[in-house]
Parts: sequence; C-alpha cells; structure tokens
Amino acid sequence: MADPCTLHVVGDGPVAEALIALAGPLGWSVSTSTDDPGVPDGVDALVVTSHHDGVDGPAIRAGLDAGTAYIGGMGSRRTQDRRRAWLLGDGVTEEQLASVRAPIGLDIGANEPGEIAVAILAEVIATRAGRTELGSVSDREGPIHPDLAPGDAYCPGG
Repeated sequence: MADPCTLHVVGDGPVAEALIALAGPLGWSVSTSTDDPGVPDGVDALVVTSHHDGVDGPAIRAGLDAGTAYIGGMGSRRTQDRRRAWLLGDGVTEEQLASVRAPIGLDIGANEPGEIAVAILAEVIATRAGRTELGSVSDREGPIHPDLAPGDAYCPGG
C-alpha cells in the first residue's frame, strides 16, 4: 500500500471543497490556500483550481521548483494557454511543463464538482502508482493487484 498522500489545493469553490472532503476518507492530509501561490514542504500532489493570474501560474511554478510529484491545473483550454504562456515567460521549460497535468483529471465523463474531484483524485492515485495506461480493471488481464502475492490483497467490502 502506498504511503498516504499529502495534497495541497490552491483555490476555492465547489471542486476544491469536494477535493478536501474526498481526500479525508483516503487517509490523505490536505492543506489549502486561496491566494498564496506557495507550496508547503513535503507535498506529494498540488491541485490548482484557481483561475487568477497572480496565483495559479506562480503556484504551479512553486510546485515545479519544489519537485512536487503530481501537479495539475483545472481550467479551460484558454486558461491552460494563459498559464502556459505565463510559465514559459517565467523560466519554466517545455520539459517541466510536460509533467503538469492540465486540464486535470481522468476522462471519466465528470461534470459535477464531486465527480470532477473523483476524476482528479483518481489521476493523482494513478500517477503515484506509476500507471500511465489507464482503463477499466475489467479490461485488464491478470491479477487485480499485480504488486501483491496471491491472497495478500485486502478487500474493504467484506
């Protein structure tokens, strides 16, 4: 089992609220900020829901500078283009930008804030697990938990 994640959410609103609420049952620790683009030490995942020029680009830059394992930014393609221009103009390289997930979240058809939060958290989980080719478990051959010996998996359903 992976170590619990430390998640930092930059921004506010319904998706940020859902992220905070859903991270708790995962056993993750969460920190937040609405207007401070800094990233606390030891953060595993940075999720930027802010769409403010003075916050979102600088927060992503801070996450890159800190070596944060997962960095993602919410927003439209136009918002992503604006952030990208800011980041490139502020010394971020194309190679660094390639590690930023934006738009954020797995493509599961999410529309409502809670669904969007699930898609984002699922992408964080997949990234931390090194899963780059995602799909349904039913589409995959072999054991459900390939990293565990047969019989070692815990089923929380009973």
